[in-house]
Amino acid sequence: MKVPEPNRTWQDEKYQRLLRNDPTAFAELCEQILPHLVAFLQSIFPQQEIHNLEMVAIDVLLRFQAKPEKYDPQKLSLAAYLRMAARGDVLNLLDKNRRRERRLVNLEDLSAESEGNPIEEHFALDEWLEQHTDLSRQELLAALDAELDPSDKDILLLMMEGVRETHRYAQVMGITYQDEMEQRREVKRAKDRLIKQLQRFGQHIGKSGS
Repeated sequence: MKVPEPNRTWQDEKYQRLLRNDPTAFAELCEQILPHLVAFLQSIFPQQEIHNLEMVAIDVLLRFQAKPEKYDPQKLSLAAYLRMAARGDVLNLLDKNRRRERRLVNLEDLSAESEGNPIEEHFALDEWLEQHTDLSRQELLAALDAELDPSDKDILLLMMEGVRETHRYAQVMGITYQDEMEQRREVKRAKDRLIKQLQRFGQHIGKSGS
């Protein structure tokens, strides 16, 4: 729903009072401008959660309160100035989130059956650890010590080393007597199970502040 901006005279009056450090001017400004900013952001970013848009609008208003002199009333209205700042903040936030998503490693790729580069696999898990926890490889193993049985620990170590060969996993799992196709199924099942456990564990000890 569109919320019209207050008239220019009202905006200019509030701005001048803010410059004079009027104790009630900012509250009066927010009462009228905050709903306008949120409605504006909703109209151009309809897929975004209202809570996030509200937080952006509040941050913009607080920054303006801290440095009202940065606004030039000769160039545009105060509402237009705040709309421009709010739109820019949302665009920056979306770009930051997109870049972060591109950096995030899908841990499930480590269980893929296709051939891969072991060195790349090795660093993939390091990146996942960096994104999701504050733990090093050694710390992760120590933290999981009580939750994993010896065989699972050996499987996880092979995954951390970027090992792809099925027979290496079959050896630590004690299933070398099975035919190759059955070994591949059992190894993938074990890796998938460990990956889900790691993902749950990563969420539990999620990186502070993320």
